[in-house]
Amino acid sequence: MGMFKSAYQVLNNEIYAHIPQVGCQACGECCVTPHVTLIEFSYMMDFLLDNPDHLLETLLKVVPYHPDYPGYFKCRFQTADNFCSIYSHRPLACRMHGQPILEKMGMHYHVYCNKIKSVERDLTQEEVYAFLDKTNDLNKGYYPYYTSPYWVSGLNIETWLTILFTDLDRSFFNLLKKILDNNLHLSQLSAYFSQPVPLAQKLSLIEKFQIDFSAGRFENLSVLLDKIQNDFPDTGAYYYFEADLYRNAVLKQMA
Repeated sequence: MGMFKSAYQVLNNEIYAHIPQVGCQACGECCVTPHVTLIEFSYMMDFLLDNPDHLLETLLKVVPYHPDYPGYFKCRFQTADNFCSIYSHRPLACRMHGQPILEKMGMHYHVYCNKIKSVERDLTQEEVYAFLDKTNDLNKGYYPYYTSPYWVSGLNIETWLTILFTDLDRSFFNLLKKILDNNLHLSQLSAYFSQPVPLAQKLSLIEKFQIDFSAGRFENLSVLLDKIQNDFPDTGAYYYFEADLYRNAVLKQMA
């Protein structure tokens, strides 16, 4: 378990253990590669380290795009019969899927499932926010999570694998790669991962946006921001708050 041992205990005992089970129909339609935090990604990979054959199979797997969500990958851990091969270690995003409270909170996209027929108990809105806050706080103990750049909080499994096994030559991602490698010791397996996402291209556009914004070149920034936000779904979500923050700032400067 390495450096994250105490974090895993909190994740299990104070977050995951309190999320009620839902009556999943195992249709597989929701299995888009999920958003995961650094602690959760490490927890998933730690599980695979105990089963080297499963680990190598996972890294070698070429994941298809999801037929219902253009540009998004199916989940790397979905089995042929639509079950989860790391079910006991699945992340918060998967555990929250199908909880009725999410529909009431307006969280429909990739989150609420109308096929759910039963739920162990209903969560409250306060519990949902508490789970999210506690998960965020766990990650803050190891790196500046949920701070600028906010979009890093939306990374998915494929992006974390890309950070771990490729050289992005950016100080922030070098830090994350170092943290992961110190905990998991997986860098020697980089040859087994053959499906990196275009994170470097997305980073280049984000850096261009920031340079042009700082230099006062606002004319094409809305178009550039649309590309950053919409053209890279396979890298995970570009955090909507950050996008709106930049968009409003551009409009204000051009007014």
